[in-house]
Amino acid sequence: MFLTRVRIENFRSIAACDVRLGPLTVLAGPNAAGKSNFLDALRFVRDALRTSPGQALEPRGGLEEILHRSPAGTQADSFRIRLDVTVPDPEPTPEQGRERGALDASYLLEVGADPDPGADGRSGIRREELLFRGRPALFGLPEPELEFRSGGWRDDLFLSKVSRSDREAYAVSRGLHSMRFYELHTPVLRDIDQTRSKRGDVVLGEQGEYLARVLSHLARHRPWVKDTVDGYISTMIENAAGLDGKEFEEADLAYVVGRFLQNGSYKEVDRRSLSDGTLRLAGVLAALFQSRVLNGSIPFVGIEEPEISLHPPVLGALYDALVGASDNTQVMVTTQSADLLDSSAADPGHLLVVRDDGHGSTIGPIDETGRSLLADGVLTLPELLRSGEMRPESGVPHNLSEGGPE
Repeated sequence: MFLTRVRIENFRSIAACDVRLGPLTVLAGPNAAGKSNFLDALRFVRDALRTSPGQALEPRGGLEEILHRSPAGTQADSFRIRLDVTVPDPEPTPEQGRERGALDASYLLEVGADPDPGADGRSGIRREELLFRGRPALFGLPEPELEFRSGGWRDDLFLSKVSRSDREAYAVSRGLHSMRFYELHTPVLRDIDQTRSKRGDVVLGEQGEYLARVLSHLARHRPWVKDTVDGYISTMIENAAGLDGKEFEEADLAYVVGRFLQNGSYKEVDRRSLSDGTLRLAGVLAALFQSRVLNGSIPFVGIEEPEISLHPPVLGALYDALVGASDNTQVMVTTQSADLLDSSAADPGHLLVVRDDGHGSTIGPIDETGRSLLADGVLTLPELLRSGEMRPESGVPHNLSEGGPE
């Protein structure tokens, strides 16, 4: 497990939340409840580390579009995200004489408007800190110490600049930097890949780029994993035997083809004839079982609504795939589909319920009433979501300014 606890303040529809995560987290709730906003808060931290907070804000419409606005119309002047993480302890040196274990750390990032009246809405970092259990902050940028910032208002993160020699901080930075977030687009999955052929592991693009190359790489280097992917496809798609990636290295071309049972034998089906549901399912499975997930290089995979375009009766098998993938990486998905929860593998403990009753998003485990309805057998998990009675447990979030990893 990589992310153990997430605390957010004033990010889009989320005024405040404080939740704990497991190996698999299903963000469940109706449309426009704030599920994607929660996932985007995690993605923002990743993007800010890869570029800068300012550059991460640009495709999101700028700071004004991110800051939470209360029902009364009052807008916050900053947002905060604190992530508690567990990362492998870097290999100890012989002098340390200790075995390799795990490190618990807490990373806080606060971004707000530059207080300078002439800044014209420019955003910057108000606070950044990295804490390890039982130790003072490795580095920090508390709000009152504006003069501490070299070059004025900062838009570069200390954590993004740590060197490999700072092994513990680098492990946290690399873990956050390596998170992947998928919002798959069918035209991208269907298209011919004309990028240059890649050596080594191929990472699935976050809209579905390189699907053919990922499938081809699995078939060559991890055939037992490719068989698993094809097994899920054959279970969920009628007459399907699997999807393959065809690569032509001399032409730098790759594309996806299907294998389907027709008239008693398996025949190849052109990418243009594959259904949206078949392509999306292949993209979801490639995201979950790609090589860098299996070797530990991708510690977290988030997927927006993996059930889109799939027939409801087969969604229970997709949930099985999510559970299976969570043995290798931490998985988070958003869904508004009760059918996805219609699986013997579905566990109320996997769920975080997201609701917005007009006062902003509330996020938490299933509330006591919902747990009682489930425990008494009055409703099943799919029925609880379908009925509208699935609500989040309400609690007072902890202050993000305080404390580190527990």
